[in-house]
Amino acid sequence: MRRLSGRAASSPVALFLAPVLILLPGVAYADNGWSEAQRGSPLVLSTSKLVFEDLFNTPHTLSGPILWAKQHADVGLERFDPAGGAAYSIAGGVLKLRAYQAADGIHSGNVQSTNANQAYQGAQIVPGRNGFTCVGCYFEVRAQFPNARGTWGAFWLLTPDDPRRRGHLEVDAIEYFGAGDKRGHHHSIHRWGPQEPGGHAKRSDYTGMDAIADFGWHLYGVDLRGIAEIDGKPALVVYMDRKEVARIAADADFFTRPFYFNMTLSINPQDSVRTLPQTVSFDDLRVYK
Repeated sequence: MRRLSGRAASSPVALFLAPVLILLPGVAYADNGWSEAQRGSPLVLSTSKLVFEDLFNTPHTLSGPILWAKQHADVGLERFDPAGGAAYSIAGGVLKLRAYQAADGIHSGNVQSTNANQAYQGAQIVPGRNGFTCVGCYFEVRAQFPNARGTWGAFWLLTPDDPRRRGHLEVDAIEYFGAGDKRGHHHSIHRWGPQEPGGHAKRSDYTGMDAIADFGWHLYGVDLRGIAEIDGKPALVVYMDRKEVARIAADADFFTRPFYFNMTLSINPQDSVRTLPQTVSFDDLRVYK
C-alpha cells in the first residue's frame, strides 16, 4: 500500500488491508487504454432500474446500517473523524465533509457503504439493509468541490477484500484536486493484491473539463454495466453531468464483482498551499442496475 505522507497509518492492520486512492495530479495517460473518442455522448438509463437512492433528506448517524464514517485508513495529511465528528454534517438534503485544523492535526471525513468487517474481513453484506454493494451497476453522486487549495476530493468504488485471497478492485469515478488544478477530472481503475507486480496495477487518465472549474454542483458517475464497448470488449465509462468523459476496456471481473461506494475529502500532501477549513458537499446518491 502506498502512503502519501510520512505520517503513520492508524494501525498496521489498516495499512495492510485498506486501499488508497493514487494521487498523480497533472499527469495524463493518453496511451494507457483510456479513450475519449465518444466524449460528450449521453448516458442511457432506459434499460436500467434504480436500486439505491439517498437524497440525505433524513438524519444519518453514519454508524450504519448502510452508511458508515471512518472505516477506511487515513490516506492524506488528515485523520478521518469517526461518526459524530466535526467533519460530518447533514442538513438541507446535503452531506458535507469538512476538513479542518485541530490541535492534533488536520481532520476530515470519509463515508462508505460498508463497515470495516464487511470491507476487509468477509462479513455478510445485505444490500440496502446492512451495507450496500452492487454488481454490474451505474453509480452516481451529485457533488460540489470547493474553490480551495489542498483539496483531494473523490467519489470512488471498491470491491470487498476477500480474506481468503487478498486483493480487490478500485474504480475512481472522480478525483478532484482543487483550485490548483481546477479543470482536472482524474479517473482511474486499479487492481490491488499480491498477485500483481508490486502489489498494484493501475490505468489512469486526466481530462481537462471547463465545466468543473466553476466549483458548482455537478453529477459524477461511472458505468459498470458492461454495455459500452471498445473494439468489441466491455468498457467501463466515466460520466460528468451524464455526459461521457472517457472509457476503458476493463477485465471481466470489473463487471461481475460487487462494488461499494466511498465519498471522501482528504488533504493533498503534494499541494504546498492548503486552505482550511474547506468542505466538499454530496447529494443525490443513486445506483442503477
